Amino acid sequence: MELESIKEGAAKYGSPTYFFDTDMLKARIGLIRKKLGNTAGLCYAMKANPFLVRELDPYVDRFEVCSPGEYEICHEAGISPDKIVVSGVNKTYSSMERIMELGGCGGIFTIESPNHYEILSRLCREKRRNIKALIRLSSGNQFGVDKKTLEDILRRMTSDERVELRGIHFYSGTQKKPKKAEKELKELGEYMKYLSGTFGVHIEELEYGPGLSFPYFEGDAPPDADTELGNLCLMLKETAGCDKINIELGRFIAAECGYYVTSVVDVKVTEGNNYCIVDGGIHQLNYYGQLMGMKKPHMRLVRKTGDEAEEMSWCVFGSLCTVNDVILKDAKFPKLSQGDYFIFENCGAYSVTEGMSLFLSRDLPQIVFYSKENGFRLVRGFTPTYVINSYEEDK
Repeated sequence: MELESIKEGAAKYGSPTYFFDTDMLKARIGLIRKKLGNTAGLCYAMKANPFLVRELDPYVDRFEVCSPGEYEICHEAGISPDKIVVSGVNKTYSSMERIMELGGCGGIFTIESPNHYEILSRLCREKRRNIKALIRLSSGNQFGVDKKTLEDILRRMTSDERVELRGIHFYSGTQKKPKKAEKELKELGEYMKYLSGTFGVHIEELEYGPGLSFPYFEGDAPPDADTELGNLCLMLKETAGCDKINIELGRFIAAECGYYVTSVVDVKVTEGNNYCIVDGGIHQLNYYGQLMGMKKPHMRLVRKTGDEAEEMSWCVFGSLCTVNDVILKDAKFPKLSQGDYFIFENCGAYSVTEGMSLFLSRDLPQIVFYSKENGFRLVRGFTPTYVINSYEEDK
């Protein structure tokens, strides 16, 4: 998104505001599709940014949802149930019942524990419905199951007429090195062949999260997306043991298209230190790996005056009443004034969902889409949170 367009949007909508460039989003998907070709299907992990679901519907094969609320968002957006992977560690009888009512058992469900299998199998028997399922293999954390448990569940599924095994789900984290992905895919290929040979089952697909890296901070060595995707494609082609692979991406798809605009509301000097307060904060600006403002993300400063002032050190804080609300520490800027504003880049993933939005009961930022063809579209205005943090006495 060009600077002049962001300036236009900031003048029109004020701050704090997220701007999402849908042209950039589509270009990113185009790059991924071009490099992968027919090697793998593409699944968008919507926890990265649920506002992009409707925009991405024509361009991705699947959406991964990890909560009942995320499923409701997809339902309201008109996403076909057949495109949804129902994931997440907390599957309850009532939440899965609701999802089956909305989706008619379309799509695919992940099994992350023996309890998940019990819930899904029981629902299918009671409702006389059939579903497709992936068993999630753990990478050593709270997600999924170990190999012994996976094989125990698999044995039970072989005689289950309602819950059909489609394959394996595996995700081990984000910002991974290519060597780790290469090792994982090799081991997964060998394990799927073992399962097929030992249990006589057909592993149709692997849902795999490669955790491709994305550079957020100045000084980070930016990975070459073309090269990284090309290497991933070669690794996927060498993975045996299943008919089809779907790669699950969130941050790698969405991060680049987002901008966060926050304005200077106060400046002061305390014991020789220059302090700047903005109308946003760490509850709205979230980068993977940020450390109390010690790392400087890619950003731009727009000043009311264009004079060439000498740079000085500034500490930039948000509007939360906590010493932890540090956005930038000892950053070099010319003299700041009320009405200046910062444009933080690469905020398309997680900032909009991962911050502590309810802290201090401040309003949620506006969300604005932008494309050259359609201009600006306000998709959510300033939204108060005090109504969520308050309560009513029983009448």
